Amino acid sequence: MSAWTNLGGGVLVRQSRAYQMNSTVLVRDGHAIVVDPGVLPSELDDIVRVVAEHAPRFENVSLLFTHPHWDHVLGKPWFPLAATVAHVGFFDEVERDAEKIEASAKKWIEGEGESWPRAFQPFEPALTVRGTIGFQLGGFDVLAYEAPGHSASQLALYFPGLELFLAADMLSDIEIPWLDGPPWVYRRTLQALHWVFEQEAVRIMVPGHGAVAHGRVDAYRRLLRDIDYLLHVENRVRDAFERGLGLEETQAELAGMDYLGKDAAYPMNDVHLSNLKFAWEGLAELAEHRRS
Repeated sequence: MSAWTNLGGGVLVRQSRAYQMNSTVLVRDGHAIVVDPGVLPSELDDIVRVVAEHAPRFENVSLLFTHPHWDHVLGKPWFPLAATVAHVGFFDEVERDAEKIEASAKKWIEGEGESWPRAFQPFEPALTVRGTIGFQLGGFDVLAYEAPGHSASQLALYFPGLELFLAADMLSDIEIPWLDGPPWVYRRTLQALHWVFEQEAVRIMVPGHGAVAHGRVDAYRRLLRDIDYLLHVENRVRDAFERGLGLEETQAELAGMDYLGKDAAYPMNDVHLSNLKFAWEGLAELAEHRRS
């Protein structure tokens, strides 16, 4: 089975063996955009091969990074002449987390029987964006949406000419929302993205991990499912907090919640417990602020 999926219109998606992470390649008239090139060295070599077939001059290649987590940021050395685009906070995060990124990459890559050819070097994108902004890149119109919740420096991307939505690390069919802070931050991001699915034509939605969603309905269902999960986490943690339960007691009580990926081959159990922790700590912080 090929790791590549051709979605038509010059859109190709390559899925990694690492967490089923998706790298998206868009090609047109000798130009290419590569979104989140990764993860393993052999997979990056394969992406370079495909990009070179469509954009043989590497100065006509642009790299877009949706957020600065380790599995999404390893590909820049494979495209040394490419322009780079990311959120305005991207560099601060990769610089802060450089050692963790290096350690995670080395562990995963060596675990897959490959060698990590070079140490990770933090890099500053040539173009940074924030908020909601439209721009042109390599002949493509792009709308970028700031999308915190999983990462403070995350961007979701919409390509109107292709009716293509790249959801970064959201809207997966194998992952629940994976929080980096209180759940209401992530929920507000998803609620803001309602606009995209209501007002824009979405033919294809590519998540950071898992299967591509075909058609607005399939993508919209994932969005509503993830909002529902976050609302349940918020409400049930708040109830536990108001009853005086501590963090570990809350996690024990709510470990039995139903959610995507529970006890699955790619399990979300630890992620769910971490999400409960973020929700509980967010309420504790609010309570402390009100007392002060």
